[in-house]
Amino acid sequence: MKIFSKDLIKLNYYALDKKSCLEEMVEFLFENEVIFSRERFFDSILTREKMMSTGIGKKLAIPHARSEAVKELTIAVYLLQNELEFDAIDDEPVKIILMIAVPENMKEKYMLVLSAISNFFQDIENYRKLLNCNSNEEAVNLLRTIERKI
Repeated sequence: MKIFSKDLIKLNYYALDKKSCLEEMVEFLFENEVIFSRERFFDSILTREKMMSTGIGKKLAIPHARSEAVKELTIAVYLLQNELEFDAIDDEPVKIILMIAVPENMKEKYMLVLSAISNFFQDIENYRKLLNCNSNEEAVNLLRTIERKI
């Protein structure tokens, strides 16, 4: 299953704050024709964040939502040049954000994707490798190891 694309990766992105970064990522998904509606998907992302922050610790955030506004399961990746306060569970700022856009009817696949991402980032070396990527191609090649686990 192909869920990562070099076209949906931003390296060295400077994020002002959590909300504007999430808005920018939703816009990025819209511009790349992953979602039908910015507003509906952004509302879904905010609703999920209000339930509990998706800053899962170790400088990683995984904002995600299932929505009818999503065309296909896809992940946008932002590697930040700055550390961003994200209300993470370990109170540490984030450096890596993976926004997962999931069609409403893909709950099982969604759970497999979250599990594969979690397993990938349990190896601290994968954080370092990802943050040190110098190109979108290099980043997507590393992230494709997640796809092979799904």
